[in-house]
Amino acid sequence: MIRPTYCSVDLNKLRKNYRAISRKKSVIAVVKAGAYGHGAVEVSRSLEAEGVQIFAVALIEEGIELRKAGIKGSILIGGSIYPFDNFKEVIKYRLTPTIASLDSGRALACQACAPYPAHVKVDTGMNRIGFGIGGAYDNIVQLSKMKNLKIEGIYTHFSSADTDRELTLGQAGNFRELIKKLRESGISPKILHAASTAAQTFIGNTFTHFRPGLGLYGLKPYPSYRGVSPVMSFLSRIVYIRKIKRGARVSYGGDWKAKRDSVIATLPAGYADGVRRELSKGGEVLIRGRRFPVAGRVCMDMTMVDVTDLPAIKIGDEAVIMGEQGREKIRACEIADLAGTINYDICCGISSRVPRVYVKGQ
Repeated sequence: MIRPTYCSVDLNKLRKNYRAISRKKSVIAVVKAGAYGHGAVEVSRSLEAEGVQIFAVALIEEGIELRKAGIKGSILIGGSIYPFDNFKEVIKYRLTPTIASLDSGRALACQACAPYPAHVKVDTGMNRIGFGIGGAYDNIVQLSKMKNLKIEGIYTHFSSADTDRELTLGQAGNFRELIKKLRESGISPKILHAASTAAQTFIGNTFTHFRPGLGLYGLKPYPSYRGVSPVMSFLSRIVYIRKIKRGARVSYGGDWKAKRDSVIATLPAGYADGVRRELSKGGEVLIRGRRFPVAGRVCMDMTMVDVTDLPAIKIGDEAVIMGEQGREKIRACEIADLAGTINYDICCGISSRVPRVYVKGQ
């Protein structure tokens, strides 16, 4: 690293989170979007060492990245495959596709030389991709008759597991009824999955696998969720200090005006790195274990902080944008509240130009 801005990713906490939420359940680890910004390769390697055998990504490219990095487990592609010629890449890299239409099932069956494993997506209310619950049975029966297509798994996705328990239980019930009907017809895939981190607490072990994403990274789906710790911290250091007079303005637009003679510290991190512009009003960072307010608008590459009340401030002092320092902490959920979004949007939004540094040992 040259610029002193980076993310620290604690793989020890990742493993502890996995153990806490899996409780010996069979897990499909969701590592899409670079493992929610944490780094898909290092995260997947750590989880594979813990015994995880199935990983879920969104894109073929994400699956290829993991294969090339040496991940041996099954890699489920959660999105629709298009164009259908891309099944050649799926087969080449031994990825497990999602089949969400009869056309995609036929395309895979035509391109495979032997029965090829796939997971069938059923839409129980998300209205995104998948066979609608009303016609899913007939469509899955047709898929089961395709020569080179092996239905290894069937799954669904809950639309509101973190906000609407009754709706989620209804989706789960409809999915169970479908699985029961398929089993009575002799179609019994070995892998069934539906529950995310948010849903697992009340859905239970009714399906063969549990599909956590948030919980692995210590991100809570709702405030009362317990047992996990944040894995990622977002850090920088002060690179410039300026004393300004009362009335002086800071950053673009001059929105921030000093109410007294002040000391302003500059951090080499901005919204191009993932420091949300919404922190321009009400945002804080940690320096020497204390909170200090952002001064003025967050810039593309820099953020200014009012450190007037911090004596002996110096260039090189660490600043925590997200994470812990001393007894203070700034969580992704706090930043998300200011930004009007969700906690994993904050982690996914930390850009690739911010290096990830991995903590592996004790």
